[in-house]
Amino acid sequence: MKEPLSEIKWAPRVSKSKIRKLYQSEAAGLLDEVLLDEVGISLYLRCQSILTVGRAQRGKVECPRCARSECDTTIERQTSRKEEVLRCPKCSWHLTWGEYRKTYQGKQLSEGGVGRYLRAFVIRYEKARTPKQKILAVDQVIHEFHYNTVKNIHQPTRAACVNLIEGKLTDVVAFLNELTYGNRTDKRMIRTRNDWKSTLDGMSKWHLKPRAINTE
Repeated sequence: MKEPLSEIKWAPRVSKSKIRKLYQSEAAGLLDEVLLDEVGISLYLRCQSILTVGRAQRGKVECPRCARSECDTTIERQTSRKEEVLRCPKCSWHLTWGEYRKTYQGKQLSEGGVGRYLRAFVIRYEKARTPKQKILAVDQVIHEFHYNTVKNIHQPTRAACVNLIEGKLTDVVAFLNELTYGNRTDKRMIRTRNDWKSTLDGMSKWHLKPRAINTE
């Protein structure tokens, strides 16, 4: 049987090159459906990893061993002490909370204020049946923002793309600003791009420039 630590697997961020090629194909009116599925599934798995970390941070840890067997088993964390042992009631997988935390720290996996949008993407992508539905779902999620949820203040604080796409925040933001769009690009994607740029401009005016994510 594998060591408990080695059974925790987090989906990596998606490469910029694949997304760039996908948008180039869409702009040319020759959407690469194979690449679309590859990018879409990669984003789907990445969102699932972030949401799993978010639930763990709130006290509900998913047993990775049971998950591989398509069995949903939640371990209720009782404290925030790193010494607390997380033990699955079904398969006896176990690890301390401190060891578990180290597996996601520094990997841009903290949910922050973007969880609701990642969950919406997961649902939307699962229901997508056509290439158009899939590309619209992909386009929407990579242009989302983290929002301040303290005291019900709905204010964007950071672009969420760095959680999903490889690279530093400033590089990924610049990358999204340079994506290719064509005459055949769906108007909804154009609207998403315009909203994205408008929000970024507003963040600069509010002195809420994108900042590095808290990976704790």
